[in-house]
Amino acid sequence: MTSDEATSGHTPDDAATTVARVRAMLRARGERMTRPRRAVLTVLSRADGHLGAEEILGAVAQEDPTVHRATVYRTLEALAALGVVQHVHVRRTGTAYHLAREAHLHAECQRCGVVQDLPAALLDDVARVVDREHGFALAATHVALSGVCRQCRTDPTGPAGLAGHR
Repeated sequence: MTSDEATSGHTPDDAATTVARVRAMLRARGERMTRPRRAVLTVLSRADGHLGAEEILGAVAQEDPTVHRATVYRTLEALAALGVVQHVHVRRTGTAYHLAREAHLHAECQRCGVVQDLPAALLDDVARVVDREHGFALAATHVALSGVCRQCRTDPTGPAGLAGHR
């Protein structure tokens, strides 16, 4: 298990299984599995965490160099609309993406940038109060809570962004 798996809760999926599952979803909607969709899904399936768009673009270029940059962005949007990909707004990359599995929240370390998964129910009480007192329904899965991770708190003098730390 990588350190990101331990913190993010994400483990790589089998790319072929993911592509087949999404192909079935697309067929049910009358859509098809395109080369760009396959390349993006393959990249996200192999990832063990949250990837920024630039990271996805670089990996897709290695997977299928014919896929254009703008197509990757459109593909990410389409897969998010389908519920296959989840995005979260973070400081490190602006927006990070990962395959949508179970609903969950995110926390981002202000120091090293690591993004950790949190239980979906963690903010349920807060969401009820915000709704009751302010008439506002939270969509907390699109943003990351900000703070400092355990490792950065343990070693406050260590360099931020340690490779093994992510």
